[in-house]
Amino acid sequence: MEVSTIAVSSCSFGPPVFGLAVSAPRTCCGRSPRSVLRRTAGNALERRARPGCKSFNNTGGKIMVGAVAGSLFGQQLGVRLGSGARWTASTWLDNSARVEADVPLSEAWALWSDQENVVNWMPWIAEVKVLKDQPNMSKWTLRYEAFGQNLEFSWLARLLKPIQNQKIHWRSVDGLANRGAVRFYPRGPTSCGVELTISYEVPDVLAPFASGVKPLVESILQGDLNRFAVYAKSQSAKKNATPKMPQIRPNFKWRTRL
Repeated sequence: MEVSTIAVSSCSFGPPVFGLAVSAPRTCCGRSPRSVLRRTAGNALERRARPGCKSFNNTGGKIMVGAVAGSLFGQQLGVRLGSGARWTASTWLDNSARVEADVPLSEAWALWSDQENVVNWMPWIAEVKVLKDQPNMSKWTLRYEAFGQNLEFSWLARLLKPIQNQKIHWRSVDGLANRGAVRFYPRGPTSCGVELTISYEVPDVLAPFASGVKPLVESILQGDLNRFAVYAKSQSAKKNATPKMPQIRPNFKWRTRL
């Protein structure tokens, strides 16, 4: 029975694709590959993990974001097997998080409507620039440090037609293949629910591995929304703060009549 193998090692490929080692198996941190994806003749896919690699077991936000970012290449990358075969079929994976924000829905909507604002609650996004000549287009830049290297990914996104006070959504048109949506739910005059969904494209061969890290990806998104709730509340407090009246001090001197 013929078996194709892919070594998974987060130290072995420049733009990380969930740490995919392209072509021949390589080492990670001076050790043998941490896990191996095996596709049998019956098209079954199994992954065998090798514990002990610090770069994998100590999965912090930066490393995980890097892995997800790299996976966004999807079909553009194509995965080459040790046998020389190439997988280009891809799958979209959805990741969601939700938060209750103590601000009016209109204020939450206004913050998300300005795409350049997201850097205030998404630390893994370094910059968002709306194109001056095309306000529905924006360039997103992700920067992070992993394994002693400063890595950067960017993509151009198109803002799709929003549904006022209900949904803001976008999709990349160039660069990393991804799409996202923010949905808003009324809770009362001073609160609302906000749900964020980020979807990214991965080669089919990596889909089982990507699904395995979904809880960690969603925990990162949850952290983003928690920061948004805090940021939105602070902005709302500043906006609705009652201005202090200036203190008027009498300007006179007592005179003593002789």
